[in-house]
Amino acid sequence: MSEPWSKAGNDVPVVWSECGNYWFDEEAADGAVEFFNTRLHFIDAEWAGKPFKLEPFQEHDIVRPAWGWKRKDGTRRYRRVYVWIPRKNGKTTLAAGCGLLMLVGDGEPGGQVYSIAANEDQAKIVFDIASVMVGMSESLSSDLTCFKPSIYCPALAASFKPLSGKAQGKHGLNMSGLVGDEIHEWKDGKLYTYVHQSVAARRQPLEVLISTAGERAGYGFEEWKYCQGILAGEIDDPETLVVVYAADPEDDWTDPEVWAKANPNLGVSVKMSFLEAECRKAMELPRLENDFKRYHLNMWTEQAVRWLPLDKWDACGHPILTAADEGKAPSIIAAKNERWRDLPDQMIGRQATAGVDLSATTDLTCFVWVFAPLNPGGLWVLVPRFFVPEVKIEERSKRDKVPYERWRDMGALTATEGDVVDYEFVKASLFEDAERFDPGLIAIDRWNAMQFMQELQTEELKPHRFGQGFGSMSEPSKRLERLVLKRQIDHGGHPVLRWCAGNVAVRTDPAGNIKPDKEKSTERIDGIVATIMGLGAAVGEVEDEESVYEKLAEQRRKAETGEPQESVVEAPAGAGASQEIDYVALNDVNHPDFEVMKERFEQLMAERDEEDEEGW
Repeated sequence: MSEPWSKAGNDVPVVWSECGNYWFDEEAADGAVEFFNTRLHFIDAEWAGKPFKLEPFQEHDIVRPAWGWKRKDGTRRYRRVYVWIPRKNGKTTLAAGCGLLMLVGDGEPGGQVYSIAANEDQAKIVFDIASVMVGMSESLSSDLTCFKPSIYCPALAASFKPLSGKAQGKHGLNMSGLVGDEIHEWKDGKLYTYVHQSVAARRQPLEVLISTAGERAGYGFEEWKYCQGILAGEIDDPETLVVVYAADPEDDWTDPEVWAKANPNLGVSVKMSFLEAECRKAMELPRLENDFKRYHLNMWTEQAVRWLPLDKWDACGHPILTAADEGKAPSIIAAKNERWRDLPDQMIGRQATAGVDLSATTDLTCFVWVFAPLNPGGLWVLVPRFFVPEVKIEERSKRDKVPYERWRDMGALTATEGDVVDYEFVKASLFEDAERFDPGLIAIDRWNAMQFMQELQTEELKPHRFGQGFGSMSEPSKRLERLVLKRQIDHGGHPVLRWCAGNVAVRTDPAGNIKPDKEKSTERIDGIVATIMGLGAAVGEVEDEESVYEKLAEQRRKAETGEPQESVVEAPAGAGASQEIDYVALNDVNHPDFEVMKERFEQLMAERDEEDEEGW
């Protein structure tokens, strides 16, 4: 190998820690910094090919402490280094450099350095950057050989490899160095634990774990809280170095001074113009606020966020203004907008799709007609119908201050007899509207809706099941969002639909898909869910092939007419809940257990579709 990055020497005064257990090795720290500055190069953007000169925060907060502080026996003090830092501050490039430093800097015979992440592709990002760095360095190229699955050091019989995101098959490792990327995305700590526990035979193993913030749940958040305990002095862990760059919870996230506080590389790899643009987007669209806080300010946020700005929603009521309205608050103008009363008559004969949300029998149930524009760039018109059990109206009005009574009296909401929603009444209302409009696809949430779908199988109506996972909901949700921001929706100021719009919160998956979150929303959101489903039906998001529910409806028709029945429902792959379903009974509508098996099957399908569509 070429000359080592660290040289021993006794001419530098030794600095001891206050406790007297650790001393600072200036030459080791200098050598680590020199390794970056002289043997590594940046690989992309405007810095490609230039020496990897550490920024002050990288050198003094991370590299020098991690490699400089020693124990009395001369081995490193720190065994773990956590770096919590916003995106675009060079964390992945720094992690790759640290991996190479651990591979050759320690001179560890048979060293094993690994990069891990939520999945193998993410782990390969750090590894691939390290491989390119080796190819750009004359000295490292002579010491190391890059293969597709590993970087190998012949002189030490040491290697640097990425690992998949699964813990299976990872026993038997003997880790000397570890780079962990984006901890906030890890589902659990199983892989990390297997690798971490493989260090017993190593004198000074080192783990460098670098991440941005995420959602306040799961393994990553637990690690964050552990790090905060160390910083606060509540947890005694002298082997762990914690470095945090983040805004505080009480900070104004729109303040450029806060951006500078959280982004140590602002003005270098993080451009002020970029943050300004992202902040403007987040101020315009509330669901992006949490993204901005997490990715650019390193602030942990809740899973669900408020979604549709009410001022934008009210503008989509397209109120008819008079001179008396000048200077009035938009919310006051919205409250007196009653154009929604006229929209059904204006839509007579127009083609429409609909979304039906039957999620509640004891509270709000609704369907929403969605009328596509007659001309490109025109308005999408919404005509909602809401239903509530009569006995619940007074209770909700008094207990929760939800103005159901006022909405009923003004005709924005229909009361049904009894203490549960009368689905027969809802169905009759749907048929009545279908006589006035030109109905297309009717999108229905498959949960508890099988029989309702079967009963809508007529020549006039075309019900199709519509999943509630990210796969089905994301695209029409984003479409609704765009239409609201562009004022290309016309809901006429319907008060119940406005209430739902103000309640709705959304969840975002790691791929950036969104969907309404009923659990996190402040109140009922059925009208918005039905609107999204209706939009999805209008743009082709429903399933085109004949669904199992349609097959069962045809089976019921055959049973009533005495025609031979065929088995149309097969057990899905896998065990679990499917073992509780009698498929003989499910395929025979005259079987005494048919209704019970039908409910079980519907629940199984809903659970499986949710898992498949969410994908996490």
